[in-house]
Amino acid sequence: MTAITSPQPLDLSHHYSYASKNRNPSSVKSFYKYFSIPGIANFAGGLPHPSYFPYDTLEAAVARPQRLQPSNKDDTKADRLLIPKAVDTPDLTRKIDLTTALQYGVAEGYPPIVSFLRQFVRDHLHPNVPYEGGPEVIMSCGNTDGFSKAIELFTNIWNPDRDWIQQREGVLCEEFTYMNAIQTIRPRGLNTVTVAVDSQGMLASGKGGLADVLENWDFRRGRRPHLMYTVTIGQNPTGGNLSIERRQEIYALCQKYDVIIVEDDPYWNLQFPSAYEMEARYRGASTEATPYNRSYNAEGRSSGYAFLDSLVPSYLSIDTEGRVVRLDTFSKTIAPGSRLGWITAQPAVIERITRITEVTTQQPSGFVQSIIAQTIIGEQLKENGAFGLKKQDVHSWRMDGWVRWLEGLRGGYERRMNDMCTILEENKFLFSEQSEVSPSADHVNGWEVVDRVQMYDFVWPKGGMFAWVEIRFETHPLRAKYSEQRLSKAFWIYLTKKPHLCLVAPGQIFAAGPKSVEKEHRFIRVAFAPMDAEDVSSFTRRLVGGFRSFWKRENLDGLDDGDDETLAMRSMQLELGERAQAPYKDALLPEEFGVGIRFLRTRRGIRIAIFTSPVTQTMSALDDLPNRELAEEIEAINAIYEPDTVTVTRAPTAQSTSTLDLGSSGSPSDDAQTTVTLQIPGQSDLSFRLGFGATYPETQPIVLGTASTAARGEGKIAVDVLEDIVQRTWQPGAVCLFDVISEAVEVFPELNIGGAKDNTQIKTTAPSGTTGHTSSQTTSSNGAATKQATESFASLSLQDTVGLENPPDWILSDVVTEKKSVFLARAVRVTSLAQAQTFLDHLTATDKKVAVATHNISAWRIKQKKEADSKSTDSDAAETVVQDYDDDGETAAGARLLHVMQLMDVWNVLVVVSRWYGGIHLGPARFRLINDVGRDALVKGGFTQDDNTAATEKGKKKGKK
Repeated sequence: MTAITSPQPLDLSHHYSYASKNRNPSSVKSFYKYFSIPGIANFAGGLPHPSYFPYDTLEAAVARPQRLQPSNKDDTKADRLLIPKAVDTPDLTRKIDLTTALQYGVAEGYPPIVSFLRQFVRDHLHPNVPYEGGPEVIMSCGNTDGFSKAIELFTNIWNPDRDWIQQREGVLCEEFTYMNAIQTIRPRGLNTVTVAVDSQGMLASGKGGLADVLENWDFRRGRRPHLMYTVTIGQNPTGGNLSIERRQEIYALCQKYDVIIVEDDPYWNLQFPSAYEMEARYRGASTEATPYNRSYNAEGRSSGYAFLDSLVPSYLSIDTEGRVVRLDTFSKTIAPGSRLGWITAQPAVIERITRITEVTTQQPSGFVQSIIAQTIIGEQLKENGAFGLKKQDVHSWRMDGWVRWLEGLRGGYERRMNDMCTILEENKFLFSEQSEVSPSADHVNGWEVVDRVQMYDFVWPKGGMFAWVEIRFETHPLRAKYSEQRLSKAFWIYLTKKPHLCLVAPGQIFAAGPKSVEKEHRFIRVAFAPMDAEDVSSFTRRLVGGFRSFWKRENLDGLDDGDDETLAMRSMQLELGERAQAPYKDALLPEEFGVGIRFLRTRRGIRIAIFTSPVTQTMSALDDLPNRELAEEIEAINAIYEPDTVTVTRAPTAQSTSTLDLGSSGSPSDDAQTTVTLQIPGQSDLSFRLGFGATYPETQPIVLGTASTAARGEGKIAVDVLEDIVQRTWQPGAVCLFDVISEAVEVFPELNIGGAKDNTQIKTTAPSGTTGHTSSQTTSSNGAATKQATESFASLSLQDTVGLENPPDWILSDVVTEKKSVFLARAVRVTSLAQAQTFLDHLTATDKKVAVATHNISAWRIKQKKEADSKSTDSDAAETVVQDYDDDGETAAGARLLHVMQLMDVWNVLVVVSRWYGGIHLGPARFRLINDVGRDALVKGGFTQDDNTAATEKGKKKGKK
């Protein structure tokens, strides 16, 4: 018979971060293994002597494992726990005393508790991990700490000012999730990539499911995500339990796309079989799908406990490749303040996390580890006289007691869940008090004429500590008058008032992405864990009473934005960790102050805007915008700059009243849900139309065109510059309009685009083929002085200035902006060196933007004809080859540009690259950018073709500059 061997876990080192790959074992911690050698004279460690510890013993009254019953019977008895100063045993896994617990220790954790958890994990909790050798464990300071270390191990920090977008990594998560984890991700610059959920949890297939997200990944956002954060049991906040069948689908996708799964399971033992039965009793659903009708370890090795075998198992049970990192905690099984947990993963991953732990947390608290170790595995001791100790008859929990305690916790929380959800189920409809029963109806059918309105709905939580309630605001009598967002805010405030006095968690503090942000206002999370068991029913009745009375309100008086309760709500949101991408938190001070404050969170820091009452009155005009983050950002910007800096067009269309529409043809304006006009501060003649989708800031704004009457050549450049600023500034999930304005205010004056503040700044253009005078199109608010200057300039002929009858036919590249520096190339056909020099003189004489550029790097290659010598027998003219460059102060840039022309085999062309320095050094990258725009102009002009063909090419971007 052939023996069945388990596969080796997959090597995941290609996913390790740069820092994690370079970590080596701690030179200090490496000595610790020698400290336990009997009789060793330790001169190496800087360890305080235990006799100087102020604690001689630690003592506590500890509940017996049978205290919490699966039934309603309670046993309130407790045993005494005492940790002695020292225990004389060479076995470190059984040595629970203050001498070792309060000393510096190894990063893996306190040996007794580590040894117990390793046995618990491998033999009982996850007895069927399929890869060879099984998993390893390391202690953590709770799951937040564990996740932080996993993020440090598997992801690199991404900085938009330093790194390419192709290097940006991402993390997958449920669309509603525990936001502390997301707030660990975002400061590292990572993409937060949300996946749709249903009553179980994360979807594997369908619209918005994991397959949809990974298969259709947009690489313009960065790398395809390689890490997943998921809460699979008692999903926070939805309360779903992910079935083993769904896990298998998701795991297969993670194998296909090489995704690591970080499984955060603080509620793993709180799985509620009765939720399926109770939901079926009320709603008539079948109970055949209940996942607790089977033993999950029946086909493999049993855990040894029927309770553990009945629980939906971890991703580890199907982890054939070792790509699962599981986070466990004592926060829900012992106490949150213990800040103790453990990480389970393949040994190679645990080794890397150990290196991180050695130089960060080092190890969890010795006090906590010793208390929990003594509670679960230590022998209970009692004093014998003044100094001696002897064993008690009652021992600690051990494995049997620990599992029994876990089962009792499940029973206690399950009863609370049933109490709350029964009341929620029986009160979700509001029956109309004005309806009358038909006199001719019988006892049963008479109720058909009674109107009923459903105020909310929910799915019975299959695990965890919460119910996720969806509010049906569309049924509220005031919905025709107020938006659902406004009703949601008012309802939250209303619940906090007497007589209801209910504090619920609003859905917005769990919304991880744009899709969930759109519907966050419809949800609240209600917990059945924090109150006393006997208060669950009465508190829930107060909550449903609040629903009923709010649905009977005829107005929202007393629930407006200016109420003190709104400030309390937003303070609470900050404390609970409201989503990090929120652009600002605003505060309307009491009416007698007549002012308000806006906090706008941008990449440049937090901007504070203080506005007066007239501005506060305009805020209601933005209340109905479908994108709340955009509305709030506009309010803050208009408070920081002028009130009309950003104005909204309610119904965006493909047609525009603008003089010039130069937006991207691939992004028509009718694709944008909201169109705004942006007036660049300090540039009265420069404004743009921008389009924002409903999912902004997760999706990039679109530059639809200019809203000014600038000349076509200049307008196109302005649009290109703004598009580049938007593309570089925008990051998925972060508002960008303020940063776009900040950079535009600096860049456009440097380029001399949009008109100066004096009366001499002119915008001109001349169509191709014009002879004599140029025709001007002037837009100015400065009156007659500007008109006179325009006419004076137009009276000058090209021949009077640089000896030209017609302007050069310049071909323009795309505008490139990098760290505030702007690059733009021009290329034109030339036939002689003298003509090339004349074109350069004309460019600097007629284009003020080029004239003030930091550098105008140029290169040319010309096959110049000359008349044949009279003594020569050749009838054909001789040919002279001329190729050279001008660095214009940017050393070596011209030679590189000429080299590009040589590689492209371009002849009879002049290329000019203008660079406007933005104040930030680019280093060698500047040469790449100069070559890129130069190459772009040559390609657009068709100069790489033969002379006859190229002479007829006009290119895609042409202007007279």
